[in-house]
Amino acid sequence: MGGCMKNILLCNNSMGIGGVETVILNQITAFSQKGYNVYVVAGRGIYSERIEELGGHFIECEFPEENEININRVNRLVEIIKEKQITEIHIHKYQCILSVMPAAFITGVPYFAYEHGIRDTRQYYTWNYPIYNSMFPIYFKNAYKIIAITPKVTEYTKKDYNIPQEKYVIIHNGIDFNIYNNSNPKYENKVYKVIIISRLSDEKLKPILDGIDIFKQLLSKYPEAKLEIIGGGQAKENIIEHLNKLQLNYGNGSTNSTVKFFGEQTEIVKYLKDADLLLGVDRCALEAIAMKVPVVITGYNGIKGVLTEENIDLAIQENFSGDNMPTISLEDCVEQILKLQENKKEIIEDNYKIATEKLDCYKNYINMDSNAKINFDWIELFKLIENKEHEIQDQSKDIKAKYEWIQKIEEENKQLWNDKGELQQVIAEYEEKNKSLEKELENVYNSKRWKYTEKLSNIFHRGK
Repeated sequence: MGGCMKNILLCNNSMGIGGVETVILNQITAFSQKGYNVYVVAGRGIYSERIEELGGHFIECEFPEENEININRVNRLVEIIKEKQITEIHIHKYQCILSVMPAAFITGVPYFAYEHGIRDTRQYYTWNYPIYNSMFPIYFKNAYKIIAITPKVTEYTKKDYNIPQEKYVIIHNGIDFNIYNNSNPKYENKVYKVIIISRLSDEKLKPILDGIDIFKQLLSKYPEAKLEIIGGGQAKENIIEHLNKLQLNYGNGSTNSTVKFFGEQTEIVKYLKDADLLLGVDRCALEAIAMKVPVVITGYNGIKGVLTEENIDLAIQENFSGDNMPTISLEDCVEQILKLQENKKEIIEDNYKIATEKLDCYKNYINMDSNAKINFDWIELFKLIENKEHEIQDQSKDIKAKYEWIQKIEEENKQLWNDKGELQQVIAEYEEKNKSLEKELENVYNSKRWKYTEKLSNIFHRGK
């Protein structure tokens, strides 16, 4: 397709705020700089306009959560792939699989399958949408490569679907150091501004609350310090409840509160530029390192402490989640932060040097080998479609039988109503006759003849 020019299609459910969306923006920049044409097919979001600014092309396409293959959406994607002469496809989110994978099969274009390490996401889809139990094995088996952000992430699919190790490529989430750039870092031995950057979700709640606990302890040493929370989500109520428990006053970003909420933001650089400390996990840790801000990994399963030259390689292996790092106490963490101030500049520069060597996004993202040959295994997909066809046929027979049964019941019910109508008419006639008889009887009882007869009868009985 199209000679040696690469035309790359990146697929995602939406271009809202999130770590995956940031990865896609970095990919656009990196691939564009290599001279490739980059197209993003996704639902519209806050980052949609940014795609064009970076040299990519945005094509709006919704990928709702559903339990069936939408033929119309598949056909549209086939048209896009053919029209843009796409040479390779990168599928980032599971929601895209049901439409993008069949389109790739039909056009013969290879695809990369991404495993971003989002916790329990695959289980969510298999539990709520049974079609994924059949689609996931086909999806991973036929991928040109499976891109995993950490070695641990490979375990999720390798074991479940018997995927060989050579199918995987480990690519740690990188960053554009040209965008995340701080020419005037703060080396001052004092903490004025602490920052948490995160989705306010149940999944992220523990690292956020642990971060707030750390900040609370720091206030005894730095009473003028402020905590800024960047992000939005349904878990904000839980966070506010925790703040109330700790007696920390809070408000929106315009207030002079000790804790300030800023909601979802796209320009993270301006919030990190004058920060003294970041508390968090995942990509925001890398963003802070790039902006020469000290980092504390709060961890999903407990506090991990200050990032230094001694533990940053370990943190990189699991994308700064802290999953592979030892847990420390709240008190030990606060002590580390206080000691950090003694050699703050050295720690900042060491972290930055290691990150630029290993996590520059221009070095990380890969493409398909130009000489690569790909053969899709259609058999499993055909089997799936055939099974679905039989399933639909069985459902159709079942529905037809139920319909006929309902029709029969309705006929019987109708007959009963008719019988009831006739019966009610007969009852009404008898009730009318009864009323007439009652009236006649009343007339007899009130007649003079009856009264005389009654008196004679009484006299007769007394005589007897």
